[in-house]
Amino acid sequence: MIMILIWILAIILIGFSLCTVLVNLWVAFGGLIKKRTSFVSYVPFVGGIVGAIGLFLLPVSQTKQFWWVPLVIDIGCGPMLVAVIIDQIKKKLRQ
Repeated sequence: MIMILIWILAIILIGFSLCTVLVNLWVAFGGLIKKRTSFVSYVPFVGGIVGAIGLFLLPVSQTKQFWWVPLVIDIGCGPMLVAVIIDQIKKKLRQ
């Protein structure tokens, strides 16, 4: 019974993560198409973190080594964090 609950929880978390990742991509690419100057994601880290937890909880031993993948593919998480860090470094160097 516990194993079934773990499977259900992991699948729900991974599904929610996938939806959030897709929404973050929609926001980012929609902004590029509409030529907006700023892109706003209301939940930037949620998709990656929830997906990592879902993969870690999934009772399949091979998936545990890929817990980091949702953090990288969620544009509001890994890539956005790198972009913000680079932007902050550029601002510091200009001063």
